[in-house]
Amino acid sequence: MDHSKIGSIVLDLSAPLDDAQHTLLKVMAEQYLKTGQWPFWRYVEQMMDHLGYDEAEQVLKSLPVFGANSPVGASYGLAWYDRVHLADDSRPALTVAAGLHSPELRHVFGENFISVLQYFVKHQRAVRPSPDKVEASYITSDDFNRDFPAVTKDFVAALPGIFEHEPVLRRGAQPWGTDPGGWRFELHKWLKDYRGVDDLNGYVQRVAERTVAANTVIIPESQAPVLAQVLGSSGGKIRIGERLTAGMPTVMGAVIPRPVAPPEDPPQYVNEDLIKELEAKQGQARLSPDKLLQLVRELNACFRDGHAYACHALVRAIIDHVPPILGRKSFQAAASNYAWPTDADRKYAKKLLEFKNQADDVMHRQIRTSRGVITMHDVPFPGYINALLRVCVDQL
Repeated sequence: MDHSKIGSIVLDLSAPLDDAQHTLLKVMAEQYLKTGQWPFWRYVEQMMDHLGYDEAEQVLKSLPVFGANSPVGASYGLAWYDRVHLADDSRPALTVAAGLHSPELRHVFGENFISVLQYFVKHQRAVRPSPDKVEASYITSDDFNRDFPAVTKDFVAALPGIFEHEPVLRRGAQPWGTDPGGWRFELHKWLKDYRGVDDLNGYVQRVAERTVAANTVIIPESQAPVLAQVLGSSGGKIRIGERLTAGMPTVMGAVIPRPVAPPEDPPQYVNEDLIKELEAKQGQARLSPDKLLQLVRELNACFRDGHAYACHALVRAIIDHVPPILGRKSFQAAASNYAWPTDADRKYAKKLLEFKNQADDVMHRQIRTSRGVITMHDVPFPGYINALLRVCVDQL
């Protein structure tokens, strides 16, 4: 395979990979399963070179992708990485689709992931809406632990990191509770698109269908049979309660999830309690939070209305605005040198620093002949900006 050909649109993420691509997946997967996090890109490059592959970046970018293999545009492939600047200390991740090719990941990204997705779909379908107000319903890590008592704590804590790279799930997860690995997941309406998905192939096909539709890709007539196969219905039935580990009891019945402090308004990107704390700092802090307040309010409004480009610009504006709160002149200095309260906060700051390249591309790329589309799935995981604002509010 010619790994220099980057940016092609494919129709089948399950198509066979070459030796270099398989090796890349293996190097990344083995470290992830050992440590619970994806390895630094520099490590991957050096390992690939040691194994006889000296163009690791080209191999990574040659992995099959649905949609636009560019910094903008709806897409989904076997890997998730910064397509503008692949830094040595960045941590490219493999998506659930990589489980189609990786025996190491197949158990976690196959039957386990599908069981979690079915669990969310089942509870989303069971929610009874109110005719008088809009309420969000959630599943929390506590609920999940209660219903799947045999699942390890490490697996539950790892789920938000898996959700982050999956289009239907990355929008719903938020940090929650006092446990560093705690989370809650909003049972949003898009989960209904994944009813009937009962295996990994069916899930990847469903994501492909949504991605192709979002990009309005024109397919050559010769590709029509392949497209029909990819977009076809899986035809399966939901099997709620697939076991995540041997001997785990199945989840019985459809219960209404217990809302955890559901907001009166539609879902917010920035936590409403953080905004209230920030408002209380007005006139009390050494630095004025007025502009920051306006930025987060506008970000929530744009997120609620699905304005992806505006969300990119506003997140970029926020991370450029707050460094003086942290005693730094730039966000790069803050991400690298600030004494963050936890390792998780430091990692979230690094994620936001990496996002700046994507936001710059979105805001400054000039008009061109090809169609450029960005979606809400490209907006950073809300937990990153909420963690940053938590630290900033505490420092004001």
